[in-house]
Amino acid sequence: MSFTLPSRVACALLALLPLLGSCDRSTAAKDDPATFRFINRGDVITLDLNQMAYFQDFRVTYAIREGLYSYGPDGFSAEPALAQEAKVSDDKLTWTFTLREAKWSNGDPIVANDFVFSIKTMLDTPGDCTYMLYCIRNAREYESGSAKLEDVGVRAIDDKTLQLTLENPTPYLPQLLAFPPFYPRHEKSMAKFAEKDAKGRNYYRAEYTRPENVVTNGPFVLKDWKPGEKLRFERNENYWDRDNVKCPAAEMIVNNEPQSTFLQYERGNVDFIVAVPPETAVSLRSSGRADLHATPAFATTYLSLNCAAKVPGELGETPNPLADVRVRRALAMTVNKTQLVKTLTRLDEPVANSFVPQRFFKDFKTQTAPDYDVEAAKKLLADAGFPGGANFPTLTIAFNGTNNTRKAMAEMFAYDWKQNLGISVELRAADDKSFDAAVTQKQYTIATSAWMGDYVDPSTFLDRFTSASLGNNSNWSNADYDALMAKARSEPDIAKRQALLEAASSILNTELPLIPLYHYNNICLFRDSVHGITPNAKNTFLMKRIWVER
Repeated sequence: MSFTLPSRVACALLALLPLLGSCDRSTAAKDDPATFRFINRGDVITLDLNQMAYFQDFRVTYAIREGLYSYGPDGFSAEPALAQEAKVSDDKLTWTFTLREAKWSNGDPIVANDFVFSIKTMLDTPGDCTYMLYCIRNAREYESGSAKLEDVGVRAIDDKTLQLTLENPTPYLPQLLAFPPFYPRHEKSMAKFAEKDAKGRNYYRAEYTRPENVVTNGPFVLKDWKPGEKLRFERNENYWDRDNVKCPAAEMIVNNEPQSTFLQYERGNVDFIVAVPPETAVSLRSSGRADLHATPAFATTYLSLNCAAKVPGELGETPNPLADVRVRRALAMTVNKTQLVKTLTRLDEPVANSFVPQRFFKDFKTQTAPDYDVEAAKKLLADAGFPGGANFPTLTIAFNGTNNTRKAMAEMFAYDWKQNLGISVELRAADDKSFDAAVTQKQYTIATSAWMGDYVDPSTFLDRFTSASLGNNSNWSNADYDALMAKARSEPDIAKRQALLEAASSILNTELPLIPLYHYNNICLFRDSVHGITPNAKNTFLMKRIWVER
C-alpha cells in the first residue's frame, strides 16, 4: 500500500482552486455583514463543564463563559478577567481574589460562592479535566469521599472575596484559572436539572446547557443550538466588558467534510476555519495562499493503547496482548513515523519520540520512545509468545471517521503491522461523539488520539497518565510513575522538580501506554478582513477580540 502522493481530497482541492476565485459572496454575509462565522474542529460534543475534553467545546465556552482570568492573544499568558485583584501569601499557598463588579447574563450579580459551587460540582461528578483541580487542598480527597466539603481549600469570604488554598505552590495557577474547569456556574438556574447519584451527590442533566436554560457570564450568550448544523451567539449586554466586544453576533457552522468546508470559506459563507484538515492544508500551502496561517502546536498526536488485562467486553473479554509491554514496544518499533510525516501528513511536523513536546521545553531531558527497528520488534513479539504473529488476536484501531488523515494513518499502521509482524488489526470508524465515548469508557484496544497542553509545564502532559487521572484512557498504572508525579507536585526546587518530571517522562516513553507519533502544527484560514485573531500554539481564540470588516 502506498502513501506517497496527495490524497484524493487534496487532488480535488487543487483542481478546484483556479475556479473558486469567481465564486459569489454568500447572501448571508451580505444580509448580515456584522456576524462573524467560523467552522470549529468538529461539532460541539458537550457544553457541560464537567464533561468537556475537546478543544472545539472549550472554544465555544470561551465565548459564553469566563473565569477569574482569561487567555492573552498568545494562548498561554493569563490576563485578569473576573479577578480584579489577587493577593498571594508568603508561602505561595493561599490566593485571595477580589472579584470585579460583574453580572450573569440574566442580570444576577456574580459572587464568590458561584466559584465554590462550580468547583464542588466538578468534584462531585468528575470528568477528564477534574484532575486539574487537585492543586486545591483536599480536592482529590473530597472527590474520593475521604474529606468533607469544608476541608476543600475553596471558600467565599464574602460575595466579592474568593480564597483558594493550595496543596503545593503552583506558579502557573493563573493559567489554570483561565481554563473552563475553574469557571463559575449559576446555581439557581441549574437547580431544576439536579439529580442524585449513588453516593448522594448532585449531578446536573445536560439540559442545563441548552440555550433556553443556560445562564452564563461571557462576552456572548448562546441564542440557538442546532446540533449538527450551527450555534448562534449574540453579544451579552450584561457582560462587564461589553464595550470592548466589537462583534454583535457570531455563528459556529458545523461541517466535517474537508472539500465542503473549504468551499464554504471560499464562497464567503464563513470567515474563519479554526483547524484546516491536513489534506486541505497541503494543497493550499502548495498554492501559496496568504490566508493560510501555520504555527507549531503545543500538542502531540499519538496512538492510545488499552493496557487492561482483558480486551474490552465488546471484543470478547479475552486476554489482552497489549497488557504486555513487549507487545506495545513491538508495535511502536514498527510504526515508521518519518514515513508518516513525509508521505501522509506532509506539513513539516516533527516526529515525536516523547509525549511531552520538547520543542517547547528545550532543557527537558528524557529517555525517548524506541526507534523504528523491525527486527528487534519481531524478537520482542516472539518473546511475548507470538512468533511471526502466531496466535495474536485480531485487535481494532478506532479513529474519527470524519478525519481523512486519521483514517489513512490507521490504514498505514494496519498495513505495516501485518507486513512486519504478521498481526491483523481491523479498522473501526466512528463519529466524534461515539469515538469520544468509546475512548473515555475504555471500550477500545488501539485509538488514534491527540493531546494539547493546557498550561506551560510538562505536567500538563504527564499528569494525564497518573493512575488517578480520569484522562488516563489507557488502563495503565505504574506505582513508580505515580510516586514521581506526586513528589514533583510538592517539590519547591525548580531543578529538582524538573528532574522528577523527566524521570516520569522516561517511564512513560519506555512503558508506552501510548505511542507518540508527531507534534502537529495548528493551521487555520482567515482573510485580512477578519481582525483580532492571533494564531498560537494552543489554537485558542477568544471571540471577544474578533470582528469582521466587510
